[in-house]
Amino acid sequence: MSRLTIAIIVLLVTGGVAMLALATYRPAQHEEMPDLSDPSSWEPTLAQIRQQIDPHASLHARKQRYSQLFRDRYRSKDMAVNLRVDREGVFYLECAATIPTWDKARIAHQAWAEIRELFDEQPRVIIYESYIGTFSRRVGEMRLSALSPPQPEAVFDTGWHLRRSPQQDDFLGRLPNP
Repeated sequence: MSRLTIAIIVLLVTGGVAMLALATYRPAQHEEMPDLSDPSSWEPTLAQIRQQIDPHASLHARKQRYSQLFRDRYRSKDMAVNLRVDREGVFYLECAATIPTWDKARIAHQAWAEIRELFDEQPRVIIYESYIGTFSRRVGEMRLSALSPPQPEAVFDTGWHLRRSPQQDDFLGRLPNP
């Protein structure tokens, strides 16, 4: 056989294998979102976080440590979630744009409840949607519910750009008071 014939056979076999792999690939089987029905059981749990936070550190340092551990909990499940805190104690929850809104609300509820329990304060949590290569966009925040005051509610408003021009705090790059 000539070299040309062998090269053509190799290309045909390789192309056939590639086509078969593409035809049988099921993305849902490989990229399934974790079940968020009980993220409190994910590690590090709240009890583990409480043990890892230095009680002698400053309040801001303890909040930063909590933010790191909260982020690690979701990153271990391959979820793009980040929690940052500024010097004034405002928490910025960044979730990937691919995470559904109802799951962002669950994550924000969990962060709010844990912050309240750990630091005994009414936290301010602002929810951002993050995109690769651009600033995160503000989509909501946690507010105390008018119907049930001790419980917060996640309030989403993605139509701000229809009512007013964008403000600087609508996008998150660097923290205002790091």
